[in-house]
Amino acid sequence: MIGHYIAIGVRNAARHKLFSFINIAGLAIGLTAAILIGLYVRQELSFDTWLPASERIYRISLKTHIPGQPVRDAGAASAPLGSTLVDEVPGVQEQTRIRTKGFTAIRVGDNRFSEVVNTVDANFFTMIRLPFVAGDPAKALAQPDGVVLTQRMALRYFGTEQAIGRTLFFDNATPRVVTGILRDLPYNTQFNGDVFVLFPPLRPGFQSGAAGDDNSNLWTTMDVSSYVRLAPGTDPATVAAAVPGVFKRHLPASFLSVVASVIHGSASDLISAELVPLQDVHLTKYAHGSGLKPAGSRVLVYGFAAIAMLLLAIAGINFTNLATAHATLRAREVALRKVVGASKRQLMVQFLIEAVLMALLALVFALAATEMLLPACGGFLGHPLSFNVVTDWPFTLTVLAVTIVTGLLGGLYPALVLSGFRPVEALHSAAAMPRGTGLMRTALVVFQFAISIGLGIAALVIFAQIRFAGQLDVGFDRDNIVALTIDGTGVEPVAAENMMRSLAALPGVSAAALSDMVPASGNAPMNVARLPGASGQVAVLTYSVSPEFAAVYGVRLSAGRFLSRDRGADLHHGHSLENGRNVLIDEAAALAFGYTPASAIGKSVDLIGGRVTIVGVVRNVLFSGAQAVQVAPTVFYDNPALSRHISVRVKAGMVAETLSGIDRVWQRFIPDKPPVRWFVDDSMNRLYADDERQGALMGLFVGVAIVIACLGLFGLAAFTVGRRTKEIGIRKVFGASKFAIVKLLLWQFSIPVLVANLIAWPAAWYYLRHWLDGFAYRIDLNPAFFVIPGAIALIIAWATVAGHALRVAQANPVDALRYE
Repeated sequence: MIGHYIAIGVRNAARHKLFSFINIAGLAIGLTAAILIGLYVRQELSFDTWLPASERIYRISLKTHIPGQPVRDAGAASAPLGSTLVDEVPGVQEQTRIRTKGFTAIRVGDNRFSEVVNTVDANFFTMIRLPFVAGDPAKALAQPDGVVLTQRMALRYFGTEQAIGRTLFFDNATPRVVTGILRDLPYNTQFNGDVFVLFPPLRPGFQSGAAGDDNSNLWTTMDVSSYVRLAPGTDPATVAAAVPGVFKRHLPASFLSVVASVIHGSASDLISAELVPLQDVHLTKYAHGSGLKPAGSRVLVYGFAAIAMLLLAIAGINFTNLATAHATLRAREVALRKVVGASKRQLMVQFLIEAVLMALLALVFALAATEMLLPACGGFLGHPLSFNVVTDWPFTLTVLAVTIVTGLLGGLYPALVLSGFRPVEALHSAAAMPRGTGLMRTALVVFQFAISIGLGIAALVIFAQIRFAGQLDVGFDRDNIVALTIDGTGVEPVAAENMMRSLAALPGVSAAALSDMVPASGNAPMNVARLPGASGQVAVLTYSVSPEFAAVYGVRLSAGRFLSRDRGADLHHGHSLENGRNVLIDEAAALAFGYTPASAIGKSVDLIGGRVTIVGVVRNVLFSGAQAVQVAPTVFYDNPALSRHISVRVKAGMVAETLSGIDRVWQRFIPDKPPVRWFVDDSMNRLYADDERQGALMGLFVGVAIVIACLGLFGLAAFTVGRRTKEIGIRKVFGASKFAIVKLLLWQFSIPVLVANLIAWPAAWYYLRHWLDGFAYRIDLNPAFFVIPGAIALIIAWATVAGHALRVAQANPVDALRYE
């Protein structure tokens, strides 16, 4: 019986080739998009789920709370926090840490390399059980001179020779012995890097915050990715609640007094913590951290999953609409089957099998298309997507199940309609149709176009925001600036100054400057400032910059003057701002302090342990682009001891030779390490890379949705025009013009599209309004963003229907009246 049903389905598909092509093509396109999205979603949700024994491991993420300011998530922890929690908080069994050491020069024989090195605790590989191919995870970093490499790095350094026991030299001097080889880390792990060494030990008294301890300030430096393992039954929220008290007990007394004077409260009020399950870290906001990959977006992942379901819904709507519309072509077949004894159940089974058969045929084409598109998708995303029908059998079975369910749902309503024909009416007229089918088809077309228009609006707004952010006046000139990092190179402040001057003297360089941060290089320190005698406080970003910084970046002055080395009060020392010294602020800071740029000049501010004087106000400088939720007031000061970067402005047309000169200067001052440099505009562009990919994907999905919708509309138009052939012939006999007939048919298909606009507009407005809230500088949702996609959808619908309408309008009325 099943074989009989399949044979009937094959013959019916072959008889109605256009109908079959549209259904199979629409389902195949929708399934292809859904499979590719499904592979991406699976990959994002699989981060670290493969790590064994990770159920009770949590990452510590500290947050700072400054009264009157947004909560700032550091996405990391202080170096001594984890071990202190083990000692003082019940239920915390074990801790481990990872932190990026930065670029390190590595010598293997006569070969030199520059690598990003991660420092970890000795128990890191027993707690975070990354796969080893050689060596013992428990002993790999038992000795301070050990180093663990990935397979890729071992092959790079030693070729096919045995790597265990071989020696590397760090910074050309420190020998390290290879004690373990890791399997190359897959993409779906938060951990990043190829070289791992032992974390420096905490010094005596470090955790106590004892007076005179040089490292006690590290309690206030949140730059370590720290993990804890909890005992069974321990509530992570309880452990997180204990963190503020730990900080209160261990922060240096000097820091506590400064905090108390500024915020008029306890330091523990400034800090809270969140414990994030290891397997959830990747999709947690602010999950970036030292030694980790950039965070993903749970909203984006679930959003694309929803888009995949919407695309499948559009393809299913096509099937339902066309199958129902073509029911009239099978009315007599159904009637004859009923006359000879076929039951309604048997007819429903037959039509459902036909629907599933067509869906499975579409799946075959979809799998072939997926195989061809995977490399391009992986290149676009920047990481590989893989799929093997056999080895990935759980995903294959899921896709097969989704396809069958899509076929069943798409064919259920047509099966009910077709099996419900009354034999007498069907044999009397081939055009017999149950009531309500036309309204159902119209409702489905409305829903189909509402999805397409909504996606179109989203794509247009995303593209517009990306373009706006790219063209935004960020307050500085980012072109032709080369940034170099001297952090971790051992260069003393005086040598850094000399290196900066040597770079400025190059023929192709117009200016060079020192700073602790450069645009898009990371989060600047957040501190609390207060006007003398005032009760309120202001959260400010603080940048240490040399006086040449303004010339390099083209920072514009609003009032007062720039900093100068000719004025002794402009120079700071140590790690705190000094009483009586001078600073620059931006316009946002002046506004937060209650001043205009001009009136702020000469005013005093208490900041980082010192009372400083404002000598200049500059235009707002957005070093993080338009991404920040809130524009933070900023303070600039000059402290050579904090310099970690050198910025060099290169003259136009002299880039190649100047880069060579920069490298020569680097080798003169830092001969044991290769140069680490990049262009600032490249870093700024990367800030929007995820949004650009999101916009491009959204645009692609809009195109897919419109193609599927238009395929269905094309088939539905062909059916509708065919059914109205006699009506059109009569209209022409009574004098209707070709234009009037075309207008009539176009209007019939315009109404669903217009109604779809009314549904899509408010839904898109609600979603996009919240999406734009993530940008400090953003576009306005003007009506054009909604009208343009709606108009385009209407034009596409007209173009799809116009061919059928013109063909019937130009037909001979005599032929039309002979129809049927």
